[in-house]
Amino acid sequence: MKRFLIAGLGALALASSHPSFAAPSPLGSAARKIAAVSSSVAHISMRVSASVSADADGLFSLGAIADITGGDAAARARLASVTVGRAPLAASSRRLTSGDVALKLRQAGLNPSRDAVIDGSPTITVTLASAPSLPAAPAVPAHAAINSAVQSPQAAPAAAPVIAVKRGDAVSIILQEDGLSIASSGVARDPGAIGDAIRVHRTGSATDLTAVVLDAHTVQLEL
Repeated sequence: MKRFLIAGLGALALASSHPSFAAPSPLGSAARKIAAVSSSVAHISMRVSASVSADADGLFSLGAIADITGGDAAARARLASVTVGRAPLAASSRRLTSGDVALKLRQAGLNPSRDAVIDGSPTITVTLASAPSLPAAPAVPAHAAINSAVQSPQAAPAAAPVIAVKRGDAVSIILQEDGLSIASSGVARDPGAIGDAIRVHRTGSATDLTAVVLDAHTVQLEL
């Protein structure tokens, strides 16, 4: 009996010393699990800068400022459609951070730590995409142009937006949520007309906030 036991232990020792023998590694198993989870989660790679087109409400979505990969098609489409905020004016830009994107995901009912991984540039500068140029109109004969000018009055040029808040103006910053209204004082970092989204600095805050101009003295935080 002892001879059989000794022979079995010797065979096991010989097999374990062979180069092809390797015990299962707990670390390798954990790495495989992490890789499997990572491949099933969508990745939001923020760009350094992006030009966006505003929709009918003047807003733009996450798909316009980030490259979304991984996960399934339905998850990528839902992430791309998340509204980020109001598009900037043609002559201005808007700066966003990965923290702003995470906040917008939560407001859309998504969990940034579970439903997606945010990487890429930590900040992004957003500008308004220029409108496509229209094809040149065909030449009009001189006599036709004269007749047209006589028959129809000249259209008045479109009025430029009136700037309600100038850079450096003192403003009242309000936050309205769930029926509550909170107001604080601050200073405008950008000029803007009524309805524009501008940067404001709240007194006592270390960072700038994004708010919508309501009138010459009031802005409302954009959530």
